[in-house]
Amino acid sequence: MRFVMLHPLIILCAVLIALATPPALEERSWKRFFICVVLSFAGVVLPLFVFFFSGFLVPDWKGGCPHGWLDCFHVGKLALTPLVLLATMTLYAEDIARRKNKGSGWVAMGFLTGAVTSSICLIIGLVIHKVELDRLHAWLLAPLYVSIWYSVRTIQWIKAARPGFKAYAMTFFVSLPFWIGSILWSKKYYLSLPDKSPDCFVVTAAMRGHPALVGPFVEINRRAGVRRANRQLLTFWQFENAWRCHAPRSHALGRKLYNRIGPVIAARIRSPWLADAVFVALKPFEWLVRLGLQKKLTASD
Repeated sequence: MRFVMLHPLIILCAVLIALATPPALEERSWKRFFICVVLSFAGVVLPLFVFFFSGFLVPDWKGGCPHGWLDCFHVGKLALTPLVLLATMTLYAEDIARRKNKGSGWVAMGFLTGAVTSSICLIIGLVIHKVELDRLHAWLLAPLYVSIWYSVRTIQWIKAARPGFKAYAMTFFVSLPFWIGSILWSKKYYLSLPDKSPDCFVVTAAMRGHPALVGPFVEINRRAGVRRANRQLLTFWQFENAWRCHAPRSHALGRKLYNRIGPVIAARIRSPWLADAVFVALKPFEWLVRLGLQKKLTASD
């Protein structure tokens, strides 16, 4: 269990070491290694994580999209992945690995692509989440500082390389199909959303597994209706109630994110066997939550 929880941290450390080692070896400097670790996290790992993870922050029904298809841009912007990777590679090569490309117009175009992409994503994020800025402002810090970083480096490289009109035109026409694709993808995803708010989340979807494994079931009164639940779902309900009572602000944020992510994941659990796998995967968390609830009850006694 502990290894599973540390697994993402191990992957993160491995990626940062892999990114920081080549420039450190070239300069034979431990100081350069640690600087590259910090720069790799801030300029490569964190921006890419926010870019891809924000794809889960899409409403699960049309009523949750006050701006129409624009609220689905978090998914549609994934069509910009080649542009994002190009900009990231440029930033890594120039600001982390410190390649010798002085005066290269293509480097300036790589930075320009990053500046335009990150700035537009930031503006759209501000429009979509303007009501939630008090809770989601931390997620917008990444595109904010990234857009500033790319913009400053773009200006510096344009002054140094002075690319001509042909380079700007080529950058525009190469990028245009990806932007058109992101808009079409956003609109298509918006049209695919249900007209009514779904009431199916990950733990609920896990109950669709084989009854011999995920059962037994009971029926309880919840939210002015009768709900069917197994022991796992009851445990997480108890945990949520305790969380809401003791930390209402963090619970509201956690619930907001789960309301976005939960239905997206649940919609992909379409077979009993997959539901069985999700049920088993949630078991360690269920045991951990149950242990915490028992300690709480013991302490209150």
